[in-house]
Amino acid sequence: MDLCADVSELTGNAPTPEALGVLKNLHRDALKSSNAPTHAIQILQDQLAEADRDSRAAQMERQVIVDALQERQRRVADLQLRLAESEMLRSRQILELSAEIELYQPRLTEIEAERERLHATIRHLEEQLADARGRHLAAEQRCELLERQLAAIDVRAADGDWSVDKTSKILLVDSKRENILALEAILSPVGQELLPARSGEEALRILRSTSGISLVILSVEMVGMDGFEIAAHAKGSKQTRDIPIIFITAIKHSPHDNFRGYAAGAVDYISKPFDPWVLRAKVTVFVDLYMKARHLREFPVPPRKETRNPTEETAGP
Repeated sequence: MDLCADVSELTGNAPTPEALGVLKNLHRDALKSSNAPTHAIQILQDQLAEADRDSRAAQMERQVIVDALQERQRRVADLQLRLAESEMLRSRQILELSAEIELYQPRLTEIEAERERLHATIRHLEEQLADARGRHLAAEQRCELLERQLAAIDVRAADGDWSVDKTSKILLVDSKRENILALEAILSPVGQELLPARSGEEALRILRSTSGISLVILSVEMVGMDGFEIAAHAKGSKQTRDIPIIFITAIKHSPHDNFRGYAAGAVDYISKPFDPWVLRAKVTVFVDLYMKARHLREFPVPPRKETRNPTEETAGP
């Protein structure tokens, strides 16, 4: 991009967006064919940018809903005031002329009906706001995970050491033996115990009978029970619901598939062919998070005791 800027300044002709797009695609293809950490960094940076866009979009949507909700609440308050004024006027008119009471009844009915409609709208907006807040929080958490994965590649690609200080177990679930072997070869530098499973039944049996599993790498396209069903069973059990799951799919996934994967309990979603550096970075981060969580469970931080100022104990009321 710097070279294009220099040429543009020298010649006085700016490159077209199509030309810039071609250069970017050639650059990505070159990085991909070199199998270098830079390609993995590029992938994670693209994912981080996408997650950041989702976060900002959710934030904007949340703000729009908040503004709409506040506007409806102001209108309800105004209608409540108008309704109270109408009731006072109605009471006064009863004393003066009972025949005119019927003139105000349709207006009162109309105001009450509008108030009920606004209450229904407010309830709907509150539900949308809660959903937007949830999606915004999920997008922020995904940004944080991607930033940690980028940091892992920066640090570990420098010395080539992917091992984690402590050992846990990683469950690899795929119907095809060659895919299991490929995952084992890619993840062997991480230094964790790898448990293969060729079916959903075998995977669930291992999850229920084995302790110390820090991560599940689960193929979506399985023979028999697919990955979504396996994840749903795992997340439905109290024993295994907190184990993170990374989905791997051979099909180009759509936003609907992403939503279905995250709804099933996945912490990440990877399409084949995937970059080994990216997978190692993701696995390293999730194993590290598991280790920290296990340490907190085994050695909880005691609550801080409140200290009182001696002068407060002797002070009068």
